[in-house]
Amino acid sequence: MLGGCPGGPETGSECGRGPGSVRLGEGGSRLRDLPESGGALDIVRGSQGGIHVLVGFRVRDMGLEMHAVYRLVDPETGEAVGTPTERALRPTLFNADGADYVRNPDLIVLDNGSDDTTAFAGRNLHLELEAVSDDSHACDLRAVELVDPDA
Repeated sequence: MLGGCPGGPETGSECGRGPGSVRLGEGGSRLRDLPESGGALDIVRGSQGGIHVLVGFRVRDMGLEMHAVYRLVDPETGEAVGTPTERALRPTLFNADGADYVRNPDLIVLDNGSDDTTAFAGRNLHLELEAVSDDSHACDLRAVELVDPDA
């Protein structure tokens, strides 16, 4: 577990330590940056019956041997929505993209046992990312709305 960003990335005293930065995006066949003012994440029905959202991130000026955690959080209650996703990453798991490196796609599981989106579709949440490497500790936060594209 990462403990340097208590209360989430927006309040973490350790975030921003070191030269690096991360920027969240919507995952899929390619990473699409999420605007700071908010964006949408499509709910995806998995082939085995669960539902999830696809996410990813850009890295700049940061070591690529890192530990990353994605979270969806209800901004009113502070409670996690779905299951946080943790990844131990190494350089071969990123793609070069200009001055950045891209990690894409990862997924956050909303419900592993059902494809019912009614508890999630239309919810406005915070998508948080915390990434820690030997020389950096970076976080990003984006407001997102979960959307059921099949509704």
